[in-house]
Amino acid sequence: MSFKAKFVGLLPFKSEGPVHVGRAREANVLYALKLPDGRLLIPASTWKGAFRALAEKLAPTLPMGGLERLAVEGVMPAQRPSEAVKKVEDLLDEFEAALEKGGSKLFDPADVEEKLLSLGYSIEPRFTEDLGWALVQYLCLYCPVGKLFGNWARAGGLRFFDTVLASSTQRRPGVGISRGTGTVQEDALYCVETSEAELRMPLVLAGEVEGRGGTPAKLLASMLEAVGTVGLSVGGRKSAGLGLLSLQEARFHAFEFGAGQDANGALLANPLKTPPMSLGEFLAWLRAQA
Repeated sequence: MSFKAKFVGLLPFKSEGPVHVGRAREANVLYALKLPDGRLLIPASTWKGAFRALAEKLAPTLPMGGLERLAVEGVMPAQRPSEAVKKVEDLLDEFEAALEKGGSKLFDPADVEEKLLSLGYSIEPRFTEDLGWALVQYLCLYCPVGKLFGNWARAGGLRFFDTVLASSTQRRPGVGISRGTGTVQEDALYCVETSEAELRMPLVLAGEVEGRGGTPAKLLASMLEAVGTVGLSVGGRKSAGLGLLSLQEARFHAFEFGAGQDANGALLANPLKTPPMSLGEFLAWLRAQA
């Protein structure tokens, strides 16, 4: 029996160079995102986007099969619903057979009915909704990336928090490059507003994963392991060398909800009451079968 693994991670990053998280462009200046008091802001959405991009690269490399593999290979890469529907066209006959409670080699009729009902579809007397979009949403429920970050059918289990930086800013000059010729464009000088280099940039990450040892838990472990090994790039102008962060001594607090660890709900209210784990200990804990 698997239980939900809940955790809070304290991830102190150090910027190896300047960082630019953009707010707006005015004239020829790309301004950094700031609070009214002048402090720089890395919003939760920026952290989430950087981690999700990494997860989408790692997910296809993990051992998985069945519906998880169909979701990762078919639905996950799609940028728009119409694109996702097109990617699953060759599965529609099997899906329709499952809906009609016939012989489907890929889909369990009882599971299909249960999941579609949970998504708000009507099954009886006959399924009349858009079959392709229903299949996309059904597979979304099994996507390990979606379970962590959310997708068209479900909310994600990870929550990122804003990071506020007390840093002065500097402006770095640059010139526009013509994509067609690869040469410098005339009258295309601009400036990018960035943070200082070598800043401490703390990230608080909280969330839950459906069962230790499962694909979402292993994907989270692979993401954190990659970040600990090679770092993470955030913000804009990454191709120009901005935004590279290295992870320092991360700390995690975790427990399994419903496994007898938290009878009175104290850990659910404050997971920091659990003993701290190092990054390596947390990776092993995620990958271990509960």
